[in-house]
Amino acid sequence: MANILIVDDKEENLKAYKLALEDAGLGWNILTARNEDEAQKILAKTQPIDVIITDLVMLTEQSGMEVLRLAKQKDPLVMVIILTAFEQKLDRYKAFEMGAFDCLSKGVPDVKTAQEIIIKTKTALNFRKLTLNQIEYQKKLAFLKRYFDPKVFGAIDRNPELLSLQSKTLTVVFWDIRGFSALSEILKAHPTLIAGFLREYFKVASEVIFRHQGVLDKFIGDGVMAIFGAINGKDPEGRQDAINAARAAVEMKECFEKLLKNWMEQWTLYTPQTIDIGLGCGIHTGESLVGNVGTENRDHFTAIGPHVNFAQRIESRANKGQILISASTNARISNHFELNRMETISDVKNISGSFDIFEVIKHKSIGDGKCGNSR
Repeated sequence: MANILIVDDKEENLKAYKLALEDAGLGWNILTARNEDEAQKILAKTQPIDVIITDLVMLTEQSGMEVLRLAKQKDPLVMVIILTAFEQKLDRYKAFEMGAFDCLSKGVPDVKTAQEIIIKTKTALNFRKLTLNQIEYQKKLAFLKRYFDPKVFGAIDRNPELLSLQSKTLTVVFWDIRGFSALSEILKAHPTLIAGFLREYFKVASEVIFRHQGVLDKFIGDGVMAIFGAINGKDPEGRQDAINAARAAVEMKECFEKLLKNWMEQWTLYTPQTIDIGLGCGIHTGESLVGNVGTENRDHFTAIGPHVNFAQRIESRANKGQILISASTNARISNHFELNRMETISDVKNISGSFDIFEVIKHKSIGDGKCGNSR
C-alpha cells in the first residue's frame, strides 16, 4: 500500500484532496499535515512516504520548499508535488533542481483539480516504482558479478532469464583444505597469517574457476564450490563442462601447491611445528536445479539437488592432493585425462547404491603444466 502525504494549511483543501485520492479507489494510505512542522513529524515516524503533495505557502512563503528539502533528506526517491496559488512566489527551476517531481498551479478545489492530482500521483508512484525496481536490479547484478567471469557477465546482463531457476546437466566441483583445523590451532596466536592465506587461496580459486568458464557458487569455511555448465546451455550432455571442471581442478591443484610453498616459508618463521595441509577435490556430473535462489532480503545463485550432495560426498573422501570424480564425470572426460580407477563405494551418507570412483592424474595433451596455464 502506497503512503501519500498531503500538506496544506487550509482544512478545506486537506479534506478535498484526501477525499479525491480516497475516492480514486486505489487503496492508498492518505496522511495529512497542516504545515512543514507536522509534515516533518510524519516523515520521521512513517516509512516509507511514497508521494508528498504540498502547498507552497503555509508558515512561510517557502514552506513547500522546506517540505521538499526535508523529504529528500529523508528519502531521495520520494516523489514531491508542489501546489501553489502564488505562481510568482514559486521558483520552479529551484524546485526541480531540489528534486521536485512536478509543480502545479492551485485553484479552488474542484473536479478538474482533483483529477489532475490523482493523475499526477499515479504517475509519481509509477515513476518511483520503476526507479526502485531499477535500483534493486542493479544491486542484484552487482551482487551476482562476484559469481561470474566478467567475460560472461555481459550475456547475463543482456538476458537476465539466464539466472532463472532451471534444470541443467551440471558438473559440480568441491574443494576443501585437509588439515586446516590443525593449521588454525598451530597459528592461533597469529590470526592474520591465516586470514592472509585464506584471502589469497580464495582469490586464486576464483581466478581458476573463471578461467575455465565456471561459476563460483560459494566459499564454505576453507572450502570452495563451483558449477560448470550453468550458463552456456550449448552442450546438453555436459561433456565440455565436465572437461572444463577437470581442467580447473588440475590447475587449482598446481596453484595450491605453489601457494602453499610460499606460505610455508612465512609460517615457519612463527612456529617450529610441522604443518601438513593439502587440497582435496571432488567432482560429479548430473542433472540439477541451478539459478537464482533466495528471498527479498538475500539472493544466491546456486545449484541444488542430490547430484550436488554427491559431489560433496566424493570430495570428503579425497586425500591431500587428490582429485576424485564420479563415473558420470569419468564418462565425459576419459578421452582427455589420465585417470585411475580407485574403488567402488557403497557407504555414501544418505545416498544408496554402489558407485565407481576415479582419480584425475593429469590432462593427456598438456601434462601438468604450470599454475595459470593448464588449459
